Amino acid sequence: MCRSASGLILTLMLFVACSWPASGQEVRVVVPDHPQGVAVNGCFRADQTLFGPYRLTFCLDRRGTYQVRGSGLRCDGRLSWRVAGRDILIDLNRSSCGRNRAWEAASIECRHAGGLLGAIAGRILDNPRLSRLRCTYHATVSRIGPRTFTATRV
Repeated sequence: MCRSASGLILTLMLFVACSWPASGQEVRVVVPDHPQGVAVNGCFRADQTLFGPYRLTFCLDRRGTYQVRGSGLRCDGRLSWRVAGRDILIDLNRSSCGRNRAWEAASIECRHAGGLLGAIAGRILDNPRLSRLRCTYHATVSRIGPRTFTATRV
């Protein structure tokens, strides 16, 4: 009984380890200029504030994270993300910000927004990367409509 349970656990661990790209591999999204795909992994900062003074930064890597800063608020949270065709779909987990405040769970949809600098660097280095994303933030609060912003790689 113990051997079969440990075998099952080992199989599940191998499945999880193999289902995520190795550290040297990057998740790619297909864009018109690069049908083989461009690297998504990295950190991005919103070019404008959300809901008043709050600035969002998010990192799309194996352990996705986000930060919200502004007006004395400091939130650090986790996110999950996936690529679906040209779209990058992000789910923010609710995060405690201290002083009895929290940032809501929310979803964000992003898509490549071009960016001449990233395209030039990608052609020179033969490693195209997304440099700018056009994103729509969907709050979980029903009376708040979607917010659209551009995020730039940091």
